Amino acid sequence: MGQLSRLRVIEARDREPQVATKLAGRAKQTGERTFQLLRLNIGPRLTLCFVLIILAMLLGNAVLLWQFHQARVQAQRLSGVDQELIVVLQAHTNLMSFYQSVDELAHAENTAELMAEAEPLRTALLEDSQRYRNALNRLPPEVKLDPTLVPTLEAIQDALPAELAAITDLAKSKDWQAVRLRLANQVRPLESRSSALVKIIEQQVGDEQAEAVSQVVNLQKRILLIVPLTGVIILLIAALLGLAITRSITEPLGLLMEGSKALARGEFEHQVSVMGRDELAQLGQVFNDTATRLRSLYETLQHSEMYLEEAQRLTHTGSWVWKVAGGDALHLSDEWFRIYGFDPEKGMPGWEERLQRLHPEDRDRWQKTIDRAIREKSEYDIEFRILLPDGTLKYMHTVGHPVLDSSGKLMQFVGSSTDITERVSAEQTLRRSEGYLAEAQRLSRSGSWAWNVRTRALFWSQEHYRIYEYDPDKTILTWSHILERVHPEDRAAVQRRAEMESTQKELVDSGGDYRIVLPDGRVKRLHSIAHPVMNELGEITEVVGTTMDVTEQYEARAALETAFEQIKELRDQLYKENIALREEVDKVSMFEEIVGSSEPLRRVLVQVAKVAATDSTVLILGETGTGKEMIARAIHRRSKRANRAFIRVNCAAIPPTLIASELFGHEKGAFTGASQRRLGRFELADGGTIFLDEIGELPAETQSSLLRVLQEREFERVGGTQSVSVDTRVLSATNRDLKAAVAAGTFRQDLFYRLNVFPILLPSLRERADDIPLLVEYLIERYAKKAGKKLRNIDKKTLQLFQDYSWPGNIRELQNVVERAVVLCDGETFSVEESWLKRELPHESSRLNPLSKGLGRLDETKEKEMIEAALAQTAGRVSGPTGAAALLGVPRQTLESKIANLGINKYRFKSV
Repeated sequence: MGQLSRLRVIEARDREPQVATKLAGRAKQTGERTFQLLRLNIGPRLTLCFVLIILAMLLGNAVLLWQFHQARVQAQRLSGVDQELIVVLQAHTNLMSFYQSVDELAHAENTAELMAEAEPLRTALLEDSQRYRNALNRLPPEVKLDPTLVPTLEAIQDALPAELAAITDLAKSKDWQAVRLRLANQVRPLESRSSALVKIIEQQVGDEQAEAVSQVVNLQKRILLIVPLTGVIILLIAALLGLAITRSITEPLGLLMEGSKALARGEFEHQVSVMGRDELAQLGQVFNDTATRLRSLYETLQHSEMYLEEAQRLTHTGSWVWKVAGGDALHLSDEWFRIYGFDPEKGMPGWEERLQRLHPEDRDRWQKTIDRAIREKSEYDIEFRILLPDGTLKYMHTVGHPVLDSSGKLMQFVGSSTDITERVSAEQTLRRSEGYLAEAQRLSRSGSWAWNVRTRALFWSQEHYRIYEYDPDKTILTWSHILERVHPEDRAAVQRRAEMESTQKELVDSGGDYRIVLPDGRVKRLHSIAHPVMNELGEITEVVGTTMDVTEQYEARAALETAFEQIKELRDQLYKENIALREEVDKVSMFEEIVGSSEPLRRVLVQVAKVAATDSTVLILGETGTGKEMIARAIHRRSKRANRAFIRVNCAAIPPTLIASELFGHEKGAFTGASQRRLGRFELADGGTIFLDEIGELPAETQSSLLRVLQEREFERVGGTQSVSVDTRVLSATNRDLKAAVAAGTFRQDLFYRLNVFPILLPSLRERADDIPLLVEYLIERYAKKAGKKLRNIDKKTLQLFQDYSWPGNIRELQNVVERAVVLCDGETFSVEESWLKRELPHESSRLNPLSKGLGRLDETKEKEMIEAALAQTAGRVSGPTGAAALLGVPRQTLESKIANLGINKYRFKSV
């Protein structure tokens, strides 16, 4: 235990230099972070430093107090150990006394005396036991009791009463030999145990005292070390804080001094970089703001000078200053030099040179004006002419202002000279224009007038007199003259308008039409425009305007309106004829390339015409080759989206893994090979129409996405998270029975109802046999033109064959047969071999037909096997009534796409 205490003392002594090193490092960091002090004002900053120094001193004192506390703890510990030893000695002494008393009574063999002493001894034993326990419990917590002390004492104290009772019983029986044996065998060992315990405690007390002495010595050493170390650390902290505060004050002051010198040199762009929020930082900010303001004022002054110079140039005004004594010029602006034709590089011209520029006829008047201004010390304002050496004549307007000294003596004149040549020329032009205006008014039959609202005086131009047919030399105009000429029906309106023009509160021009009646009964129609003139108080003082004789225009307008009515009637008639003609053309052309006039086709076209103008979803049903795509294009062309995109998608020709990307697009990195974002067909068709052909072949997962587009008009690209909104009309087509597919679970029922808003069932060609002649004629003309042939006739037998044939491939099959026949035809008559239309599909193909209905939903391996089997059966032929497409029950384009996607070589089946 003593060794453990000595180790703790050594560790505490070793930690003291480490603590000093850490304090020094923190003090250094404090010096490096001086800028944080700049957040405080100087007063609080100094206060903070003093507080830190006081805290450091208190910390040192606390360390000393802690050492003194340790010394007190050691003293308490020694006192406790001594008390422990005293308790053990007392217990041992009492035990010896008990043994001696009982032994004496045993040798005396006096039973009565032993019985009398037994009870006091028992009471003394119990009291001693309780006293020992209390003494041990009162020991300080720092005293570590020997683990055997308390158990040994309790064992001895607990055994003595029992032994006393046994000895008393033996004494009652007069067996004193047994009593003495009992004392020797039972009580005497307890005395030995007590003696051993005394020795152990004495040894422990000695160790504790030695350890305490050692700790006191170490404590003295630590106190001798802490006192100077604390003083050094406090001085170091005070020095670092003083240095930091000094730097935080002197550095900004130095920057401010440097900025002041720069400002004195005129370097207004100089800025002081002062961190913090203290008074010096605020002073630095004020300095920067002042420098910025001075720079702004300086730039403004420079700009003002530039603007003044530019203004003088634009207004042709030159400024000047000249002394009265001698007439020498003190300042002449660049514009003055330009106006007077002097070279500024030669210096300012003298009085005589400037006088020579004056026009000879104006010199005397100019000189008298200057002499009067000098004599009266007054301003002068004069207009005159100057004559430049090249003979240029200029009109000048000069204004001069006298400058007096403090005694009232005239020292100089400052002023400006303006080139008013253009103004004078304009005035002359204006006078000419007045003459032109009078002539123009006469020619345009427009007269100007003015009406003084206060005096009621009127002014009319010559043309205005002529319009009213008054003689200006004999008539003094009044309002009665105007009202005398105004048509009685318009007289009240003219009076109201005159009242309104003279009392309105806004500068708004007004106009009106009225009639006048001349003495000979002729009626003139006049159009008058009035404009109010207000004074500075906002009161109307005068109304000016013009009056035009529009009699001829009115008569011409009336004739024109009559002509317009006639044109409108003709236009309406042409519009009705155009509508009728367009309806006739529609009936003949039957929706562009849709040829036929049979009743089933007409019903379909009526449906197309009705649904095209709406945005409803259309489902086009019919056998393969019946022209579903042409119907879809016709709906688009006749819709309000006709000028936007028509996007066609063959759902069966696209692999199931790519159909979603094809329809909705994909983001970059959405799957392997998606190197960039790609817009889907729905985005390309935004604002237009999308046609989903073979909709029955759409995979189940894509059906869900399509349903969302139909419901919410939005979708997400493959690999994307943002919704894309589109405004797209959806047309779809299929040759499959979608209701059966819904029942079989291969087509979503909710999607079917969304697509089946407006179903159109196309008749097969056998149902519209009446259209076959028209179709044949149309196809012959198209393919003959392409082949460069002229076919004028159609073989009747061929036409009958066409009408009798069932055409399982519908119009597509008819196109193929006609195209082949046109190619093989050598004459001018169109005909086909009867054998072409008598072939029937082999019965073996029936085993493929049921599977062909689900061709789009098979995996690639089975799909490839079915297509290769069909190609082998048809000898590699894809199109035509005996081709693989007809055998599988899919469109030729769909089968061609699948052959290309699956990598099938259809030519290797040619030899089969």
